[in-house]
Amino acid sequence: MRRDAQAVAEGVKEGMGHQQAININRASREDLLTLPGVTEREADRIVADRPFQNAHDLVTRHAVSEEEYEKIRDRVIAGR
Repeated sequence: MRRDAQAVAEGVKEGMGHQQAININRASREDLLTLPGVTEREADRIVADRPFQNAHDLVTRHAVSEEEYEKIRDRVIAGR
């Protein structure tokens, strides 16, 4: 029971440190550049290739590599 409580506390602590997800269909170029590993070229490509149906479209449409996507997948959404 004690370990469960500690795990929950760690999860809450970790969750509080994360920023709100960035909507790749609406984010500015500057917002996209705040994502880990996203270059100016990739940010420009994301803006140019909009709209995206889902976040993984960044990979399938070659805006970012699979490796880069793994770094940002928890921080991006493809909202309307």
